Amino acid sequence: MAEVAHWLRQSRHLSGLTYEQLVRATGFSRGSLHRAASGWRSPWPVVKAFTHACGTDVGTARKSWLKAKAALEGTDQVPDVIAVGHVSTFDELRVAMGYLRVLAGRPSLRELVGRSGGRLTRSTLASVLNGTSHPRRELVAAFVDVVGVGGDEAAGWAAAWDRAQAHLRSAREATAPMEPLAVVPSPALLSVLGDLPLSDWAAVAELVDVVRKGGEVGVPASVSVDFQRSGTVPEPDTITISCPGTSIDRETIQQLFRISWAGRPQEQSKFGASFLVACLRLGSRITLRTAHRHEPAWTVFTLDLASLTSGTSWRIPIGAEPKTEAGQQGARITIEALRSVWSDGMQQRLRRHLGDVFSYVLREQRLQLTVSESVVAPRMPCIWGGNRFVQRHGQDISAVQKLDVVLATQYRCRDCRRTSPLGSSFCPQCQGTRLEWTEHRVWGWLGVQRYLHQRDYGIDFYRNGRKILVRDKRLFSFSEDPEHAVVEYPVDSPAKGRLVGEIHCDHVPVNFTHTAFDYDSPEWRGVVHAIRGPGPLAARRAQKLGFAPNTSALATLFDAFRRNDPGLRYLIPGDGVRALHQVAADWAERFHEGDPAYQSDEVWYDAALSHDTSGPAATAPADHRIDLANLDPEDLCDLVHRLYMNQHDPTEGPRELIGPGATATVFRDRPRSGERWVLQTRRGQYVVPPETVHALAGQMLDVQATRGILVTTSWFEASSHAFAARSGNIDLVDGRALKALLREHLDIEALLRLKRTPPGWNTGDAV
Repeated sequence: MAEVAHWLRQSRHLSGLTYEQLVRATGFSRGSLHRAASGWRSPWPVVKAFTHACGTDVGTARKSWLKAKAALEGTDQVPDVIAVGHVSTFDELRVAMGYLRVLAGRPSLRELVGRSGGRLTRSTLASVLNGTSHPRRELVAAFVDVVGVGGDEAAGWAAAWDRAQAHLRSAREATAPMEPLAVVPSPALLSVLGDLPLSDWAAVAELVDVVRKGGEVGVPASVSVDFQRSGTVPEPDTITISCPGTSIDRETIQQLFRISWAGRPQEQSKFGASFLVACLRLGSRITLRTAHRHEPAWTVFTLDLASLTSGTSWRIPIGAEPKTEAGQQGARITIEALRSVWSDGMQQRLRRHLGDVFSYVLREQRLQLTVSESVVAPRMPCIWGGNRFVQRHGQDISAVQKLDVVLATQYRCRDCRRTSPLGSSFCPQCQGTRLEWTEHRVWGWLGVQRYLHQRDYGIDFYRNGRKILVRDKRLFSFSEDPEHAVVEYPVDSPAKGRLVGEIHCDHVPVNFTHTAFDYDSPEWRGVVHAIRGPGPLAARRAQKLGFAPNTSALATLFDAFRRNDPGLRYLIPGDGVRALHQVAADWAERFHEGDPAYQSDEVWYDAALSHDTSGPAATAPADHRIDLANLDPEDLCDLVHRLYMNQHDPTEGPRELIGPGATATVFRDRPRSGERWVLQTRRGQYVVPPETVHALAGQMLDVQATRGILVTTSWFEASSHAFAARSGNIDLVDGRALKALLREHLDIEALLRLKRTPPGWNTGDAV
């Protein structure tokens, strides 16, 4: 048993738990646990519970305990003697009193009563010694005095009674109804929480997250979202989010109804303000009903904002409802007095949003979710398979890039959630010793969508199985100064994207509504570095800024798939003449509708293959350059705009860039420049008339601009160049110069299919 005791003491030291915490975690008394760690013969349930609570290997403890049990078999075993200093419950006190009676020669109850001089009665003493009642402190003092114990030893028995009484009191408090919760913050602030900018579907997603996390590890949670109507109301006026297989413990309930704004997000409570914000965003009367399997009744919390604000007591009433059957458990959140009208169409949109936000856990069958009794289907990514490749620089680049990186391994405090380095003996924030080992891990995949879209692309970021960012595009921009980021993707025409991904980063702190990460935290910066590397995605821009070649997963996909030209070279469907971007997007709609013929990427692949093997593309090499003179005017404006946003140093460019186009106005905070520039774009096959240059000068006067830029795909007359030179603040950029600027600053190869060669140009300049 000495080996068992050594294991238990070592386990407690590693876990940092006190005996009071072990008592709460195991359900055994302090005396039983202390005796086990001191080498006393202890039953296996005590040793097992001790080891499990400390988080150490139960199998190792079992081997040591069985070894001790085998050594004790066949020996003359003396019954365990509970030392009075180890007594912590009334059962242990009764056993100790019985042994003390044996040491005194086993006097009868009549003898003990006679020696007490009336301080003891036979019936009371009998009920205490056989365990049917608990002794009073005076009875214990009289008993030990009668059997000959006095002085310091008698004081030890009195202290043992005090410990047993404290244990009994704490057990009663654990099963007694909870006191009403004081509202923190005040009801006035609670009413403001409902006005915070949180969408209705995001509020429901937060509550689904709350109820699904109370289940057993490894067991899928089953959550339902239902809408009810009361009376003759035409639309639902009640939302219920329930999960019958989970329950919410009391410590978590205290967190749900209290808000702590102090500290960084990861140092706040598990839920922080998110639960109350979500509830109050949906309605003003909230009822939480929950119970564990072993509890005799349901615990019911009711928060009625109208009653709180009109009354004098700022407390949340707590009630109890008897269970109809033993062993029932679950959690149910009911919200009444709804702020929004939940029509059938709105419920359908909710189902779609939840299928998107919880797509990973739904696909992995870790969550079963219904809305109005209709199953929520996960949103599936419509991407090229990992078996699809393109060749770049003599290497095959897969359309799916896997990612699994451990950025750091640390301790995390179970009390305040603060992290500390491995080897720490206590938390630097709260001085606690309940430290758990944790990894800062980034894992998932990046891939290529089978279709282009103006908005439906980007990276999904997950935290604990739930999307925090949906198709986020911030990693497609770069700047050494975060306030002046330059968009790197998409850059080719059409200005639509197809790079997507799913990244899990459970360690990154989030805001209090769980809708964004803490982008200033070192954890988020580590995630960005792991996905896209330290420098620009484009190789030429990285070299220009002095960065080493970018070999990150995102840069690899960017280099291989950033172009939108048809054919297998970039995996873009085509018809032999042009790219079938809209057709590919229509096929994607069929994919999301569940059409079996469009679930694999075969249809898209066959169209890309057909483009390379039929039509003009079969007889001549494909020219993948952008045709500027025949580009859509809107796409040309967008391309020129990105060119001038990328071209200039952030500290030297304009504070305000107007154009191209009437609606394209971009503001930039330039600390050392207050200039206003006007940028105009003209697509054409012929010379730009001088009147267009004069009109630019007039617009500059109207907006008080200090510089004007006129970009065209064709050329300017000599009189236009002379006018611009006389003004001193107008730049004329013809098609030949535009091609050179695009190549230098955006790494884009372009061509000009002009109908004639402009004066002074070489023949190759116009192609």
